[in-house]
Amino acid sequence: MNKPPSPPVSVAPSDLRAGALLTEALVQVAAEHARDREVPESIVVAALSSALGCVAAAIARNNGYDLARYEEFVANHFARVFQAESVRPVYH
Repeated sequence: MNKPPSPPVSVAPSDLRAGALLTEALVQVAAEHARDREVPESIVVAALSSALGCVAAAIARNNGYDLARYEEFVANHFARVFQAESVRPVYH
């Protein structure tokens, strides 16, 4: 099995922007869907986590990555994002 990719030391600015735009679009669609259908926040988090797990597992399988290592890679990235977002101010 292949190792999952190591986090890049340097990411092209265009790739960073593409990732940021995709993230914004996914959050916007999820928020609109949840609002329109009165979906509880816990269900939104569960659905987005499920989607991440499905996509990450498919990428790992399709590329022959070691599944346990790729799971760790994804979980660590999720934790870093969660921690960074947790300290941001909340605006109402």
